[in-house]
Order: sequence, then C-alpha cells, then structure tokens
Amino acid sequence: MKNPILVCIALASTVLYSCSQDNGIDKNPEQPKATTCYMAVDGRDTAKMELKSFTKGKVSGNLVINYYKKDDNHGEFEGAFKGDTLFVIYTFKIGKNAVGYKNPLAFLKKDNKLIMGIGKMEGVLGRIYFRKDIPIDFAQGRFTYAPVTCKKELK
Repeated sequence: MKNPILVCIALASTVLYSCSQDNGIDKNPEQPKATTCYMAVDGRDTAKMELKSFTKGKVSGNLVINYYKKDDNHGEFEGAFKGDTLFVIYTFKIGKNAVGYKNPLAFLKKDNKLIMGIGKMEGVLGRIYFRKDIPIDFAQGRFTYAPVTCKKELK
C-alpha cells in the first residue's frame, strides 16, 4: 500500500517542480541601454546603421548600405566590443533577393566614429571568419560612420 502512495507523491512533486521552471524563457528580455545611429558616405554610396548597446559590451542593430547603381545590402547584426573594436556578424540580403548571407564585420571606434575595417576572410564549417593571422586594416576601409540623429525607421 505504501508504494503506490510514494509513487503518486513523487509524480506530483515532479509535475509541480516542472511547472515552476521557466524553461529558459526570459520573461523580461534585456532592453538596450543606449541606441546610437550612424551614417557613412563614400562617393555616391551611403550606409546607415542603428546600434543598440546592451550590458557587458554586447550590441545588436540594423545596417543598410546603398550602393550607387547596384542593389543595396540590408540586414541585422549582433556582436560585442573587444576593447575599442566592435566585432559583429552581419546577416543580410542583397536587393530583393531572398537568399541571405552572413559575414563578419569589424569597426574601430575612434573619435566617436566607427571605422569599418577590411580583413582577409576564410570559411570554416560553412561560416566565414576573419583570419586570425592577418590583422584587420582600418586605414583602407571605405566607410567611416559618424553619429547622426536617429530617425523612426532605418531605410
């Protein structure tokens, strides 16, 4: 007689414990502590970025690069600052193409501006990375992003 009662108590305890768990769902997702907008111009090409900063140096945002007489790149990024350099993974599409791409980007923060760097890349297991043995060149970057007033929608 005691065994069925113990089994019922154990099952009830397990069910009650399981119901009290949040299963990894964040009920209060972290809100950005700051949002900064940037714009860069290189000849007839322009780029707009909305950067949301979170705690511990993490960032996310949107980036749109409008090329003169070419399709634009538009997408989102996530990453973090390592010292004065922002490293992100940019997930984007080109024009109206349904195919998406992912590339790493690096930005050097200097004088309140973000300078996009150029680096050698390599693919490993289907992902693209900056090569660790070759430094990223920030002097040759096309776009230097200066802070601008944020508008309602980035386009």
